[in-house]
Amino acid sequence: MEVWAAYSFLNKNDSDKIAVLFDQLPDSVKQSVERYQDPEDRLARKISKLLLETLIRKSSPYQSFFWNLYKKDSFSKPYVEGSEFDFSVSHSKNLITACLSANGKCGIDIEFIKPLDIEIYNDFLHPQEIKYIGSHQNPQTAFYEIWVKKEASLKASGFGISKDLAGIDAHKEIIVIDDQQYFTQPLALSSEYISYIASDVRITNLQLKEVIF
Repeated sequence: MEVWAAYSFLNKNDSDKIAVLFDQLPDSVKQSVERYQDPEDRLARKISKLLLETLIRKSSPYQSFFWNLYKKDSFSKPYVEGSEFDFSVSHSKNLITACLSANGKCGIDIEFIKPLDIEIYNDFLHPQEIKYIGSHQNPQTAFYEIWVKKEASLKASGFGISKDLAGIDAHKEIIVIDDQQYFTQPLALSSEYISYIASDVRITNLQLKEVIF
């Protein structure tokens, strides 16, 4: 399975250029982003939309793509009406990521690594995950890896947070959600972040690129 992925650091981009590019998108897309109050959050969401368009155009240069076909299903998973594209975006702090596939399901997630009290998340962890974290040499790293893999797989599945997080065991490479396997692999984008991509078919060709606007 071939998957296209892109990432972009917020502080490497030209905000004026992003404003010009984003202004070309339909009002419905712009309004969905402008409602966010935090300026950095808005900028990250603008970049995520531009990353998605970049991936579609690079992976399928002859494919027509119109933002008015951008929709969300009942689980709030975005899709392009009438196309076979499956895609996902994520951002945390200074980093934005996106992935896209034309022949399978994919999901991506990223988290900025910061100190946290893992125990407050126990209600959202599978018993095997708790056991794995407790025996790991670096419990914080183990937690972040599990959490990001679980989020990426849920995005790929299309269920999102509608599923019971504690009922899903994500401490191994392959994660099962409703009897469907999702294969996960890490993306080495920055030492300050943990990022994973998940797919319903094992990825054999990952096209990964940094994009700066």
